[in-house]
Amino acid sequence: MTWSRTLLRPLFPALVVMAAILSPPAMAESPDSSAIVLDAPRRAALVELPPLVRKQLRETHLVDRVVVIGFFASWCPPCRPEFETLNAIRREFAHEDVEVLAVNIFEDHFKQDAEARLSSFLIEASPLFKVVGEGERVAELFGPVTRIPTTIVFARDGRPAMHFVHKQGADKTHASLDELRAAVAAAL
Repeated sequence: MTWSRTLLRPLFPALVVMAAILSPPAMAESPDSSAIVLDAPRRAALVELPPLVRKQLRETHLVDRVVVIGFFASWCPPCRPEFETLNAIRREFAHEDVEVLAVNIFEDHFKQDAEARLSSFLIEASPLFKVVGEGERVAELFGPVTRIPTTIVFARDGRPAMHFVHKQGADKTHASLDELRAAVAAAL
């Protein structure tokens, strides 16, 4: 490791936050979440994504269940507490028809060490739910998803029950456990 990488490594989280603050605003406002339905084409697109944690996702995991989908990247600071919240939802609703899924997107935004960074993030986060990769292929189908974390809760019939998007400059960085808990409970 060169001296410059040694000096920059502790500064990496601050650089990520600065990049988020200084980046231009998103091109579009939040999507009309009522238009995003977990229908057959979206389910099929999710099933085709490669598994990163747990076994391969199957369409049966997404039918007649409440489905919580979180879009994330390992370099995203608010995605860490989002994973804690998703783990809590998985534990609380373990005996219910609830599927929790995380979709990795924008991982190549910081290309250097992307694979190692993602692996380290997943080891630290210890997700109790399925995690799939290469989510850029489906991000367009869900909004499009242009900000992370983005979390969507779908009711059993596929209609959205909650849609959270981390807006640039917002104080609130991820959906709270209480919000997700209420949305999942109402959708059951």
